Parts: sequence; C-alpha cells; structure tokens
Amino acid sequence: MPVPGWTGDPYPGKKVGAVDFSVDEKMVGDYYAGLQLPAPGDERPVPSMALSQGENMLSQLGHPENNHGNLWLRQAWDFFRPAAVGETLQATTTVLDIFPRRARSIVLTETDITDANGDLVAQSHHHQSFVPTQSEGMVPLTDPSQKAGARIYERPSGDPMPTFERTISLEMCGQFFHGDKNYHTDLQASNALGFEEVVVGGWMTISAASEVLQEHFGEAWFRNGRLACKFTNIVWPGDTIRAGGVTTGPHSDDSSRESVAVWVEKPDGTTVLTATASARR
Repeated sequence: MPVPGWTGDPYPGKKVGAVDFSVDEKMVGDYYAGLQLPAPGDERPVPSMALSQGENMLSQLGHPENNHGNLWLRQAWDFFRPAAVGETLQATTTVLDIFPRRARSIVLTETDITDANGDLVAQSHHHQSFVPTQSEGMVPLTDPSQKAGARIYERPSGDPMPTFERTISLEMCGQFFHGDKNYHTDLQASNALGFEEVVVGGWMTISAASEVLQEHFGEAWFRNGRLACKFTNIVWPGDTIRAGGVTTGPHSDDSSRESVAVWVEKPDGTTVLTATASARR
C-alpha cells in the first residue's frame, strides 16, 4: 500500500542488494580513532558495531528518492560469532515494511552479515524515518524537554555496568565515517537534508552503548549477544554523551541469558538512546 507523499521505489519484500566488504585494518582503525579508543591488540575481536559497515554501504539503496530528514529510529542486532580482521564478509539487505508514523514514514530493513561459507555472523533489523512531505527546508524537531519520558529515563534497578563517555567532535565524526562527506560529517550535506547542524551518526551513538556491552559480557557478546535499541534524541557535534547500564537478571524468555538495560545520555539528562540487551555467558 503506497504511503502518502512517498517517492522512490522501496517496497516490502524488495531485495535491496548484496555487497562484499573487507574487515581490514583501516575499517577497524577508523572505528577506534572515531571513538578515541586505543588500538587494541590482536587478541580483541573486531568491535561488534563495526559490522554496520556492510549495512551502511547498502542503506541508501533502501531509502526513498526523497530521503529528507533521515533519522535512525530503532535498531536491533543479533550476533553469532566474532569477526576477524582480514576476512571478507557479505551484507544482504531486504526491505521488510514501510509504514507511516506521525509526520514521518518508516522503512524497516533486515540485513544479514554472512561469511565466506554463507553462515550468519550477525543480523540487523533497522527502522529509519523520513519526512516524505518535504524535499527542502529545515525539518521540524521536537524539543527534548517536550518529549514525555525521553528527557529523563527511568532507569531500572540492578548492578551497574561499565560506562563510556566522550565529547563528540566533528573531527571524530570524520574519522569514524572514513572521511566520507555526508550529513554526519559535513554541514552543507546536513543542511540539504533539513538539519541546521551536522547530525552525529546513530552508528556512533549505538557504538558507545556497544562498548559498554562488550566490556560487560566479554566474548559471549560476540557469539550470542542480542540488542534492541531506540534512538530518542539527536546528538550534535560538541555534545558529551555517556553510555551506561545495569544488569536486570535472567531473560524472561530464556533464563540462561543475562539481561541488561543500557542507555546513552547527555549531561543535562537528555536521553539519546535506550536499549535492552542479553547474552548467554
């Protein structure tokens, strides 16, 4: 069923495409440099969120022609094994659904990351939102203080997990996105999509949460971790973000898995991401 104001050709069931990508030292190095992390030794697995590289290479093909106001809304990940530097993986993306939500339209895609044998390394389900009724001009954004339940996140009780804090600069964005010119790195490109400032990529925000999860769960995270997150506010260059979380006990559907709640917030209490995650140790 067509969405009013929609342009372009995404439709439920569309096979967006497949692309091979190399898990090379530059790809991993840009991730660490962009988040101002020290280069790890050979023993550390490739960061789980670095696998978004494959999805990112295909994402534009699943967007409408008019991708004005593009923002990440939700993303979920399932991990099946660690990736290794030097291997080539394949990303395959399919559009699962398109539907309206308030003044925006949502595209839900599924991306499989597979190895040379065709086995799953990871799988992503991604909701991205667009403003189909605009093709130019600034898009309306809700003041964080006016979002019920978004500004102050009601944290569940539990044992605290490690934290990850960074002040995100435009230079960090450029490193993280491999020096590419897009609305996560360039003001003119961001203005063209309807934003007054550069939009720090959701990929960077979710990576801050992922660093907390990797440290908490260790190797189990890369072998069977599951993550479901919601993006609640935009991060701008110059913002400080802090990721943290708490353990919440056995998973309700599988007692062999430990559940946690994770969030990313700004110093004033504005929550930019909330998530649940689990892994079997």
